[in-house]
Amino acid sequence: MGEENPEGRSQSVLLTSLGEADRGALLGLAHRVSFDAGQMVFSRADSGDTLLLIEAGWIEISITSLSGRKSVLNHMGPGEVLGEIALLDGGLRSADATATTPVRGLLLHRREVMAFLRERPHALFALVTELCGRVRNASEMFATQAQTEAPSRLARALIRLAERWGQETGRGALLPSDRFSQGDLGDFSGISRENVNRRLHAWAGVGIVEMTPDGILLSDPDALRKIAGL
Repeated sequence: MGEENPEGRSQSVLLTSLGEADRGALLGLAHRVSFDAGQMVFSRADSGDTLLLIEAGWIEISITSLSGRKSVLNHMGPGEVLGEIALLDGGLRSADATATTPVRGLLLHRREVMAFLRERPHALFALVTELCGRVRNASEMFATQAQTEAPSRLARALIRLAERWGQETGRGALLPSDRFSQGDLGDFSGISRENVNRRLHAWAGVGIVEMTPDGILLSDPDALRKIAGL
């Protein structure tokens, strides 16, 4: 896959389930692609005939309602695989994917991946496991936005993002400011950026979070869990 994963996060189970020879065979079918920050990797309802193995950079997965409200479902980074659902069933993309930083990756086409999986059933089962994890993540984000109270939605979003992306500091998990803006938190929790700002500063005043130059420090996760109803 090229460079080491800078955050030490695990690679896709599609890759880690393969032996060295199988992994080399799969990656040997791919060609390299790159995307600029802000560039659409693919749009919802595009044909799903490719799969992207992310080598570097971050991609936001989101859907936008008819009223124009965007809901962020996930962020994906180095070592992860993007586009399996549409590629496997031959249907359309189920969400939008946008590069939030410059992205480099390896692109595989459906006909090549399907032939590869038919020859290696163990890899197919590994991919099903990963897809189940994605469904659980999407369900969690919808559950967050379905809560009626904005503070509960924001607290739940902070906790879930920290579990997946937080950097442990010894004083609590840190959500880096270069990865998560207050607008991003609003998209995750389904509230406006202004309300996110107001609530974060209120929580900072009582020691639940700390606003630092590096990001948001979750100083009192137990209090956040209580607010979130977890």
